[in-house]
Amino acid sequence: MMKFGGIDVSEDRGAKVLDVGCGFGGTSRYLANKLGPKAEVTGITLSPNQVKRGAELAKEQGLSNTNFMVMNALEMEFPDNSFDIVWACESGE
Repeated sequence: MMKFGGIDVSEDRGAKVLDVGCGFGGTSRYLANKLGPKAEVTGITLSPNQVKRGAELAKEQGLSNTNFMVMNALEMEFPDNSFDIVWACESGE
């Protein structure tokens, strides 16, 4: 999926990534691991329980470069151009 999405591990290390509809953070944690500790991966979801579980799993895996937030993807609070990569796999109907 990273290749299909145009993400190159050698070029995108240190990228700021937004994972829209992150669930409990499987993709967020994968990207954080693959892109390395200089990357910053933020996952947003509507579920506080998913945020809590995603943060727990990231901590268990030693990923300090993740952040999970409760936020509506249709009403995001981030300034324009806050991210280098926006990932939104499985977040739409």
